[in-house]
Amino acid sequence: ENLGGADILMCSTAYGGSSELTDLCLERGNLRKATFHIQGDATFNGSIDEALDALAADPGSLRPTTVLFVEIPSNPDQKMPDLAQLAASCESYQALTGKSLLLLVDTTFAPSSEVLGTIKALAPELSAMVFVSMSKSVSRGETTAGALVANHTPGSRALLSASREMAEMLDVTARRDQMLRLCRNHTGVEERCQRAYENMVATADVLRRAVKAHTGHDMPVTMVGAEHAKQGFTSSTFSFNLPPPAGATPEVKAALAQRFVDLLTEDPAFKPCVSFGQDNGLVYCTVPATSTQGAIKEEDKAKQAQGGVQLARLSFPPAMDSRAVEARVELACAAIYAR
Repeated sequence: ENLGGADILMCSTAYGGSSELTDLCLERGNLRKATFHIQGDATFNGSIDEALDALAADPGSLRPTTVLFVEIPSNPDQKMPDLAQLAASCESYQALTGKSLLLLVDTTFAPSSEVLGTIKALAPELSAMVFVSMSKSVSRGETTAGALVANHTPGSRALLSASREMAEMLDVTARRDQMLRLCRNHTGVEERCQRAYENMVATADVLRRAVKAHTGHDMPVTMVGAEHAKQGFTSSTFSFNLPPPAGATPEVKAALAQRFVDLLTEDPAFKPCVSFGQDNGLVYCTVPATSTQGAIKEEDKAKQAQGGVQLARLSFPPAMDSRAVEARVELACAAIYAR
């Protein structure tokens, strides 16, 4: 409000909590929301550029500030943007429109990524902030908390100060017991994320081989690649659209992702859960369209489906019974493609 309002640009399938909170804020302030789409074959940077161009095409309607909110990697697709291109797009938009732009990044999937340092090197004058859910990898699931970090620019520093003031006024800052657990578990988070990432990559290979053995299809698995993992983006999650069984009806296709999750979670090594960053030896499984994306429009969720089959997501711990997990994945694939 003090800045004269803002245009908020975010992914149409962003985490349900972020999407819903944004929609609630629209009712209370001089805010306007626009979305970009990265489902299916859409590219991360291309979609953002297209949406920024659309906003810039009507400069008279723009608020003084544009907030570009991105999840890196994206949720639930696990897509990665080209950060150099993203920073250049932000700078170009500011130059073209004369408006301020704040790059707001959710790095919950990759707390070791040091995104703000990368952005500073690419665009030193670009205002940027990062927020991360501390209830995932950082606390090992032991407490619920969040962190907000500003870069060196005056605009982001001012917003951080205002956020701190508001949090104190509403009495929602972390309690002593929360800080204790966060401090205890912060040590080793980078190593835990790396081990969980390695478990994720290994299981993805098993899943792909099993699907190909039963269907002949090379099923794509969307996950952070080795190059980005070396930069600290060690997300322990991958997503995928199973190929439909031969001759499957629309009803069978629509139920396939959940059936696969149900088969996995019959084994005690798996748990039906929407979270990630866990350190309890369990693999978490979910179909985002029917779990975390409750606030997302049906038409946007539908874009995640391929061949009539919805997206499924698996998230991995730093230590697990690899043999049991891999055996269950193979068994579940055999069951859904049995003839």
